[in-house]
Amino acid sequence: MLKKLNLVTAGIQVALVAGAVSSSVAVANEQTEAKSVERIQVTGSRIKRVNLTSPTPVTVIGGVELENQGITNVNDLLAEMPQATVGLSPENTTNYIYASGLNTTDLRGLGSERTLVLVNGRRFVPGSVGDTAVDLNNIPTSIIERVEIATGGAAAVYGADAVAGVVNIITKKSFDGVEVDVSTVKPEQSGGEEYFFSITGGQELEKLSFITSLNYTKNESYAKLDRDFFKRGMRSISNPKNTSGSDGIPADIEFNHPTALGYYSERGDFFAWKGTKTREAFENNHFTFDEDGTMRPFDYGLGLIDDPNPAISKRAAGRYTYDEANPGDAIFRHGYKDYFRTPLERMIGTLYGTYELNDEHALTFDATYSKTEATTESSPAFFSHTIRRDSAFVNDAMGKVMDDAGLDSVTLYQANENLWGDRKYNQEREVFRSSIGAEGIINDDWSYSTYFQFGRIEQDTLWTGEVYKNNLAYAIDSVVDDNGQVVCATRDADGNVTGAREGCVPFNPMGATSATQEQLGYISTTATRFARHDQAVFGATVDGVLFELPAGYVSAAFTAEHRREVAKIRPSENMELGLIKGNSSLPMDGEIEVKELSAEISVPLLMDEFLATDLTFEGAYRYMDYSVTGGDDAWKLALNWGVTDELRVRLNRSKSVRAPNLGDLFTPNSKTYSSGRADICRADSIAELSDDYKYRNNIINNCQAAGLAAGWMPSDEWLSGGSLPGYIQGNTELKNEVSNDYTIGVIYTPEFVEGLDLTVDYWSFEIDGAIEYFGRDSIKLCYEASSLDNPFCGNFVRNKDTGEIENFYSRPINAAQITKKGMDFESAYKFDALNGEFALKLTATYLIEDNQNSTGRAEDFRNYMGETDDAPRWKGRFSALYTHDDSAYVVTVNYRHSTVEDNEWTPEDNNFNAVSSYTTVDFMYKTYLVEDLQLRVGINNVFDREPPRTPYTYDDGEFFDVKGRRLSLGMKYNF
Repeated sequence: MLKKLNLVTAGIQVALVAGAVSSSVAVANEQTEAKSVERIQVTGSRIKRVNLTSPTPVTVIGGVELENQGITNVNDLLAEMPQATVGLSPENTTNYIYASGLNTTDLRGLGSERTLVLVNGRRFVPGSVGDTAVDLNNIPTSIIERVEIATGGAAAVYGADAVAGVVNIITKKSFDGVEVDVSTVKPEQSGGEEYFFSITGGQELEKLSFITSLNYTKNESYAKLDRDFFKRGMRSISNPKNTSGSDGIPADIEFNHPTALGYYSERGDFFAWKGTKTREAFENNHFTFDEDGTMRPFDYGLGLIDDPNPAISKRAAGRYTYDEANPGDAIFRHGYKDYFRTPLERMIGTLYGTYELNDEHALTFDATYSKTEATTESSPAFFSHTIRRDSAFVNDAMGKVMDDAGLDSVTLYQANENLWGDRKYNQEREVFRSSIGAEGIINDDWSYSTYFQFGRIEQDTLWTGEVYKNNLAYAIDSVVDDNGQVVCATRDADGNVTGAREGCVPFNPMGATSATQEQLGYISTTATRFARHDQAVFGATVDGVLFELPAGYVSAAFTAEHRREVAKIRPSENMELGLIKGNSSLPMDGEIEVKELSAEISVPLLMDEFLATDLTFEGAYRYMDYSVTGGDDAWKLALNWGVTDELRVRLNRSKSVRAPNLGDLFTPNSKTYSSGRADICRADSIAELSDDYKYRNNIINNCQAAGLAAGWMPSDEWLSGGSLPGYIQGNTELKNEVSNDYTIGVIYTPEFVEGLDLTVDYWSFEIDGAIEYFGRDSIKLCYEASSLDNPFCGNFVRNKDTGEIENFYSRPINAAQITKKGMDFESAYKFDALNGEFALKLTATYLIEDNQNSTGRAEDFRNYMGETDDAPRWKGRFSALYTHDDSAYVVTVNYRHSTVEDNEWTPEDNNFNAVSSYTTVDFMYKTYLVEDLQLRVGINNVFDREPPRTPYTYDDGEFFDVKGRRLSLGMKYNF
């Protein structure tokens, strides 16, 4: 065993109580005398110390806590912690084509990209190519010793991205024996089953110790229609009683019934109507087809929803109600092909080991391999086909209604489920990470640690049932030629038929539910996308004692790190060329290199004085040199003040940074469009500005400075050009985001109540230059600024001769400001009773302020405080653990305060702005049937709480439990 550093004559012996979630003080409350102690490194600092009273707020979750909750993915527990929220999860990525099934965490709700996840104090390869957020699917729960959550900026210690804080997952380093764990979760309603298996083994030899594990998890999907609360239906519709914008009557109201969109059918439908569709168009001039092509009126099930608006709102009269016996013709019915969770299958193999060279030095090594697969049924492909009057497929009945309406063409709305093959999306992600390092003792006061690690994620994505958009349009635009044959037409600019398109296979969509093999070969296809992200890190740290002061030893740590990240994306040719409907991707190549130096110091100022049992100053500084964004720094100042043996005060002030990720920097051009031809520099646009408009003079001056004379107007040709073309792309001119945060905390451990710990922390974050994506709106923002020297002016291009806008770019800019403030409350109480031990734990977060400003201008200020999208005023978690002999009983209560959908709501808007509070209760019982055989039985969501029933929350699986009550059963055997 490695020697312990001989630093002090007294130390702290640390004991993490099994199953307890503890603060940094609660886990270090037993003092013991010793001549030589082992220094401990806690999250938030690289200085090893003889106690855990860090000035940084750290919440520690023991590995047994995961077991007590029946949790097989650490993110499920992190999502319940008040300091954190869900980033991405299988419940909110069902429609994500590149991130299906990811599990990421998000401290303070500042975004997963601003939370740094570490494994044993080191970075982990990101979960998605080009990103920085770690996919927690790749961390096996079977070997987790504890999870330490350090809130507050930590970039000075760990580098960029630790803006909101750090989640440090500490794994077991050794194990003696073999452990097998199996468990399953069965919801009360159908779907959503979970299966878990792990085998862990290891050995502790004289010089070598190691632990290895294999974890397998399978999470079944479940459809929204598998849940009773969803089947009842809920949405907002226009209020038929509303008369105006100032009548005190809400414009929108709740509607409790399943509804369907009143067009897009499997066999195609069209409106024989010119101009804006009125209710008459829906009721009398809307047609569809039987499978044999016979035209008939569209079936609206139980009938169209009333709407006072004659223009027809898609949320109201453009929708209809239905039941099982009367479904109507629409394919986009309530919940159709919608899923609450992406099916997920994952396997993880890990190895950690240490080989002691001698009493002073050791080699460390580890390796992780993870494979995750998510397969999802895609929603039906929807098309808007142009059917011309001269089409070979327009029958007599359809021709007559077109002629009666004076139409040369109609739009055929069609949504096909499997017409072009099974529409499925499959993504496989493989992660490999390994490291080798050395650690040891330099002398009695100094130690070192160095390592090199390499990580790689590869994503293989496959889409089936895709369609060549041009080929489909060509196949549908078929006519009868002079020989009476149906052929695909070629046309001139006026739409006149000029001949037959060679190689094209005609296709009649009216009434079609299947296609011939020849048609499939011409129209349908598959698409693929390969992506890879490599991360290589070298790090070295030395830490120890500089010298001694009257109050104690001055300790320091010095770190050097080098990191290189490379990402590439290679789509299939049909995606790269944009040939597939609704699915395109371009190749990407990106690389960043980071060189970093950091220093930390801990200086004891007072010891055993009046009102100062101890007072310690801590500081940290890091310099970072990024190959793309350049040099930057981060720092931390902190005080740790033990006022009395019962009362401690901690203060932190830090500057942290978030570096733009590879996706922000290098996302390649992909085509997009913006409707209309608005340009604030047009003479008619300037004329519409009132004299008291705040930015009127800026607009006039900047337009002229850009070379556009007073009274300038674009050409009629430009104005009639329709949608404006643009590109979505990255921005290599991005800078690092800068966050300034501080924390003030009080820790109270009263001697008169043994086993009680109370903690209160006030925290504040202010982020400047936050990365925000801007598109067409950059044009107006550019000219409203005080000068043309602003980042928005680079997001569009004008023709040098005419001044007309040729295209725009939707790309990220350092423009936003974020402010978030709140308080954390934590209490832990342990006591003996009923022939056993109770451990009670309460953690809560109170949100004081949550503001964002996308541009930095006063009018773009937005208050999110108290809104449903993860900004509730209160979030809390209470757990009660009772242990008796070999048995344990755990009750966990999660609370989310009532919220509103929109802080800017008025009674004129709707009648469903308020969202009620939400509480769930979980229970777990575990015992040993025999000495080495453990049984676990649990019930999650004991009272089967459904999400709050409003149009925007009743099916929200991100913040509320949509699984329903479920039983968990697990067994673990050690031998």
